[in-house]
Amino acid sequence: MRKMLRKLIALSLMATFLCSLVGCKEKDADLLGNYRAKDSVVQQDVGAMAEASYAPLLTQFFVCNIEPEMLSKDYVFDEAQPDRKGCAFVINRTENKLVFGSRMDELFFPASITKLMTALVVMRHTKPDDKVVITKEIAAMKRGSVVDLEEGDVLTVHDLLMCMLISSANNAAFALAQHVAGSEQDFVKMMNGEMTKLGGTTTKFMNASGLHDDKHKTTPYDMYIVYQECMTYADFRDIMKITKAKYNYTDANGAQRSREVVTTNCFKLNNASKSYPYPNGIVILGGKTGTTTYAGYCMLMHIRNSLGTEYIIGVYRAETEAKLYEKLNDLMSTYCVGE
Repeated sequence: MRKMLRKLIALSLMATFLCSLVGCKEKDADLLGNYRAKDSVVQQDVGAMAEASYAPLLTQFFVCNIEPEMLSKDYVFDEAQPDRKGCAFVINRTENKLVFGSRMDELFFPASITKLMTALVVMRHTKPDDKVVITKEIAAMKRGSVVDLEEGDVLTVHDLLMCMLISSANNAAFALAQHVAGSEQDFVKMMNGEMTKLGGTTTKFMNASGLHDDKHKTTPYDMYIVYQECMTYADFRDIMKITKAKYNYTDANGAQRSREVVTTNCFKLNNASKSYPYPNGIVILGGKTGTTTYAGYCMLMHIRNSLGTEYIIGVYRAETEAKLYEKLNDLMSTYCVGE
């Protein structure tokens, strides 16, 4: 009876959705990535829709088209360095339309924004409470951003995702990849396969963490699509809300212990020495940072303004941390502040 009721509600909702698909194109729309989205009608709760029994119906639609000619090719990304090529974009997620975009269809080094795809593949193939045992190989990994993981520690998939997405831990990404596929190399094949399913044609992942590799490149548009897919998972949405949190784990001796994760998004920090200003009325809902020497400072960020309108904002290849947050603040102030 309950399933039948949900299906009846679904049919009613879908009728409403069909009437409200203003500005979206049909199945043969020519998108940058030809992405079949579960959340074409983003005015509704995408997560709740994806988890409901009628979710397969939603895959019949595309997201609204973002055509190359809509992108501002002549945009000066950094006025202090006019020749520096970066990306900046603003997408109104509530109305599902591009507000501003520059170079978001071009290949960049994504750095740790890669971890969004890692999370998506993990969530496709595991449950949040699955247990992961930390191996000697993972415990020895110290390259880039890491969290304390010792051989024999036992953590849940949820807590490793939290370490990876909130604190951007490379060793957590490695642990999850090894848990899902047996090796990072095989996991990377799954990442690229998932990107192909989503419509990406130029993205190529070489690792699960985003550590630099000359062949490891993606487009800002593709990572926006990946973020939208991640948002169909309740566990991901819960993790995105976190600024600082503790999690419990079992060490190699069977003792119960806890550790803390802290966000890498300086907009969310209350520490004055590591926080940056942003417009009043803006709520940071989530996103992912990424930084390497070659990628520069990058962020894909999800926000909501005082009117309840949601936006996805991206900045890739800022020269410094300060310039990244200055650019994001400028984009929010220009395009996202409610009246």
